[in-house]
Amino acid sequence: MKEPKREDFAKGKKGEAEYQKARAAYLEWLRTQQNKVTSTDLPAILLPGLTRSPSDVEAKRWFKFVGARAQKGTQARKYYDDFVSALQNAGIARKDWQSVWDDAIDWTQTYGNDSGGKPIKYLSGFNPGDYADGTSGRQFGTTKAKQTTVTEYSTSSAAADLMTAYKSELGFEPGETDITAYRAAVNKAAKGEPAVYTSTTTTAPGKGGVISTSKSTAVSQTGFDPTKFAIDFARSNPEYAENFAIRNFMGLIEASLNDPNRIGTVIE
Repeated sequence: MKEPKREDFAKGKKGEAEYQKARAAYLEWLRTQQNKVTSTDLPAILLPGLTRSPSDVEAKRWFKFVGARAQKGTQARKYYDDFVSALQNAGIARKDWQSVWDDAIDWTQTYGNDSGGKPIKYLSGFNPGDYADGTSGRQFGTTKAKQTTVTEYSTSSAAADLMTAYKSELGFEPGETDITAYRAAVNKAAKGEPAVYTSTTTTAPGKGGVISTSKSTAVSQTGFDPTKFAIDFARSNPEYAENFAIRNFMGLIEASLNDPNRIGTVIE
């Protein structure tokens, strides 16, 4: 198909209208050929009141110059009113309606979308927050987030940690009273040492057809250590000192029996 030239059409409004119609048909054909090359078919944009698929530029203008001005009761006006009603329900300011519509048109021409060529489907999954501050289109800038996580230990998890610590430090298993006291202590201590995750994301306009680019950095701060706390808790038991002395004394005796030369060693 050959690209139409303005000089090939008559002068005046009639010739201009014919030229614009032929040019739109050429652009639609060109897009079809491009889709064949990429082996990906983009859906034709479907808008009431038009007998052919418009280009994305024409589709964006449809909202203001066709839909908004169509007579009540027509399919074009109904489509426009349904779109606007959804925007109002989502809390989108009137001055941002065109921006949402433009994004909807761009979405229908994005590879892999499920629009079926219908811009109104964009509203089923869009984020009203993208237009919340009153600026047009997608929002650019820096967003910071902080997440603080406090672990709360159940009776079973507390008992498991304390069981290990008691066996290694005291040589026996904790009783029910010990576990209850430990759980209260470990949960109190955990609140004072939460795990903290902070992130910073900067979004900027993209280049080369990319809508936007973003760069994120994050830092994770390790929180409470239950293993160390359980060991310290076990060592606070009055029996720990006695158990420690016995274990060390028995160790010295065993070493002396194995090595008679150590009998004269002075134990301080």
